[in-house]
Amino acid sequence: MKSPTRATFLVLLAGAISSIQCSGGDDGGNLPPPPSCVENLNIDCKELRFDPPVYSKIFTGIIQPQCTLGSSCHGIDGAMGGIVLANADDTYDTLLGLKGGPKRVLPNDPKCSPFMVRLESRDPNYQMPRGSRLTEPELCDFVQWIKQGASKN
Repeated sequence: MKSPTRATFLVLLAGAISSIQCSGGDDGGNLPPPPSCVENLNIDCKELRFDPPVYSKIFTGIIQPQCTLGSSCHGIDGAMGGIVLANADDTYDTLLGLKGGPKRVLPNDPKCSPFMVRLESRDPNYQMPRGSRLTEPELCDFVQWIKQGASKN
């Protein structure tokens, strides 16, 4: 039997690291539930990445590159928690629970939107994106978009 090449090993290692980064959190309810709201969330933040923070810019500039590209957690191949965020329209419907799923974004209420709870979490079992935190301007974009009603525009 031929031994794997270094390139094959690196590809397998990258896949393993990716799956570890996307694991955790949704373990069948064995962890305590995350808080229902984000305490001390600065809903008056002004340091934005996109001005104005509209959904189309947030999707293409933050959600797609952070959550769906390559073997990301919510890409077509990843689908962590059964959630795929690869298409702007479907992602919007998923976030707002428009097709029967749970509401992850509560328009006008960033503090108690489950999506913001995940983005702001410091707990590695709940934090999104896995392994890293969004920048303050990116977080502020989500806060302001939700605070202003989370429109699809």
